[in-house]
Amino acid sequence: MMEWREQSSVSSEEAYLEAQRWIEAVTKKKFGNGDFRSALENGVLLCDLINKIKPGIVKKVNRLPTPIAGLDNLNVFLKACGKLGLKEAQLFHPGDLQDLSTRVTVK
Repeated sequence: MMEWREQSSVSSEEAYLEAQRWIEAVTKKKFGNGDFRSALENGVLLCDLINKIKPGIVKKVNRLPTPIAGLDNLNVFLKACGKLGLKEAQLFHPGDLQDLSTRVTVK
């Protein structure tokens, strides 16, 4: 991905806006006023997106407003991406989207 950024004339901000427009067009839902990461960190919009791409691939979306619910949704989304043929190297880590202030540490 780093090579793409170096060769592309599109800025990160433009890429995020394009991705946001695409997600909103597919899901028919708005990001709201938050930034790109915060709009996706609970995984709900991503689960809705993948269910639009392949209906029913995510059976249940956890809509509780908790960090654990968000982590669950992100993991379900990533598992669904794997079912659609994406490789682990093509995906993000769930912690990449979750805000440091809301991360749960298990000891």
